[in-house]
Amino acid sequence: MRLVVCLLLFFIPTLNYGFKKNVMPYSIVISKAVLIVDGTISKVSKDEYQFKIDEFVKGKSNPKINVTIWKEWICDPRIKELKTGQRLILFLEKSPNGNYYPINYSTGELYVDNNAFIDIFLPKDFSNPEALKQGIRMFLEIYKCFGDLNNRFYANIYFVRNKSIFEIYEMKMTNSSFGYLVDNADYFKVIEFLQFQFFKNYSVNSNTANSAG
Repeated sequence: MRLVVCLLLFFIPTLNYGFKKNVMPYSIVISKAVLIVDGTISKVSKDEYQFKIDEFVKGKSNPKINVTIWKEWICDPRIKELKTGQRLILFLEKSPNGNYYPINYSTGELYVDNNAFIDIFLPKDFSNPEALKQGIRMFLEIYKCFGDLNNRFYANIYFVRNKSIFEIYEMKMTNSSFGYLVDNADYFKVIEFLQFQFFKNYSVNSNTANSAG
């Protein structure tokens, strides 16, 4: 029996490399979220926890919501045990039964202790909760995502921004979290709003002309 346990302890770290979590970019997470909130756990049960919202970053809901507890696995363990009083910043979608659930599991459930994030794997530009929340608000004011956000390969996704690249550059200097999200979005196609309107109007006019012809 002892030999079996030893062998398991030896092979489990090796097996970990055979599994990899699908990492979802935070620019997509923020765009998908119906709620982004800051608050504390008020009650924990078997399959869900009750969450008291202190601040809405995106969206609106009741001040107390139920959040489904996602199941841990090898490549996505929970940072620490869920307990009453634990502060979290949550990026949430809503299920048909009315409960909310964190997007991409641990990606959408950020633990906060002493006004600091405790997940060492978070982007270094997520320096503290206040800076992150401000960066998210800045991002949401300027960028809008289009395309199928449920496509795991993010095919045909693009962002439209309503400020110039020069304005964006200056804003990035004021908030590193915003800067990270901008760079994150740049992995996808990004166009300015005026360009977007031009292509949209061109497409409508072309379709009208073709119909008339």
